Amino acid sequence: MLSLAFLVIAVIDMAVLVWAIGLYRKYPSTGLLLAIIPITLLWFDNVTIGIGGYFGQESDLPLNLNRVRFVAHYVALPMSIIGVGAIARQAGFAWAQPKIVMGAFCVLATWFIGHDLWLFYNADLYPSCFADTLRYTTHVAEYTACGEDAPIGAGTPIFPYPAITLSIMLIALGIMLWVRFNWKWLTLCSVFALGFFGVPYASTGGIFSNAGEPIITGAMVAAAAYVSKRFGNHASAG
Repeated sequence: MLSLAFLVIAVIDMAVLVWAIGLYRKYPSTGLLLAIIPITLLWFDNVTIGIGGYFGQESDLPLNLNRVRFVAHYVALPMSIIGVGAIARQAGFAWAQPKIVMGAFCVLATWFIGHDLWLFYNADLYPSCFADTLRYTTHVAEYTACGEDAPIGAGTPIFPYPAITLSIMLIALGIMLWVRFNWKWLTLCSVFALGFFGVPYASTGGIFSNAGEPIITGAMVAAAAYVSKRFGNHASAG
C-alpha cells in the first residue's frame, strides 16, 4: 500500500532527525542548526499523507493536519537557505564572509516565507487522492481527483521555488566543498535526490519526491557537521 510507504519514509525522517540532533550536540554551529530546523517536522508531512486515507474526507483531522504540514514546510524549508550561507561562511569561503552576503541569504529566505504563506493564506484546500492516500492541496489535478464529481482544475498550485532554489544552492555548495576539501558527499547526494524529485507525481503519487527529502536534507546535515567539526567556530581564510 502506498500509505504504508509514506509511513516508512516518516520513520526514516525521524531517524535522520535523531542522528542530526546527535551531531549538533557534538559539533554545534549555526549552519547545522539551520539544517536541522526543516527536518524537525519532515516526518509529520509523511505521517499526514500516510494516515489521511484511513480517516477519509468525512473527518476534519486530515484537513487540519495538512494545514499544519503546509505552514511548517513554508516556514522551515527556507531556513536551510540561510544555512547554506552559514556553512559556506564557517568553511572559510571568501565570498561568504561579508555581512551583506549573509544578509542577502536572510532576505531571500524571508521573502520565500512571506510569499508562500501569503499565497497559502489566500488559497483553498481541496482533497487530493492517489491510490489509498488522501491529502489536501491547493489545486485539483485530474490524476488526484477524489471521485467523478471532483472540481478538476480548481485552485492554484503553489510552485516549490524555495525547494528548487535550495537544491541548486546545495549542489553549488557541494561542488565548492568537493574542490576545496575533497568532500564530495553533498554534491553526490543532492544530485541523487534530484533524480527522485524528477519522477512524475502523476505516476507515483509523490512517493519518490518524499523519499528524496531525507537524502538531500541528511546530506546537508552531514556537510554542516563536517565543516563544524573541521573548523569549529573559526573559519579559515577564503
